[in-house]
Amino acid sequence: MFRAVQANIERLKAENPQGSVVIQADKKATTETLIKVMDASRAAGAYDVSIAALES
Repeated sequence: MFRAVQANIERLKAENPQGSVVIQADKKATTETLIKVMDASRAAGAYDVSIAALES
């Protein structure tokens, strides 16, 4: 699953090198999953990674 995240981000970065990544995690997602998605993003060359949060 995380390889697919990395591959998709690599493809999107090739199309838009200045783009950033915004992760909108489900509330049921674990911290471990969030960190792995962030790591996959960085491995794909995206260093501008943000996390979107909904106000409760």
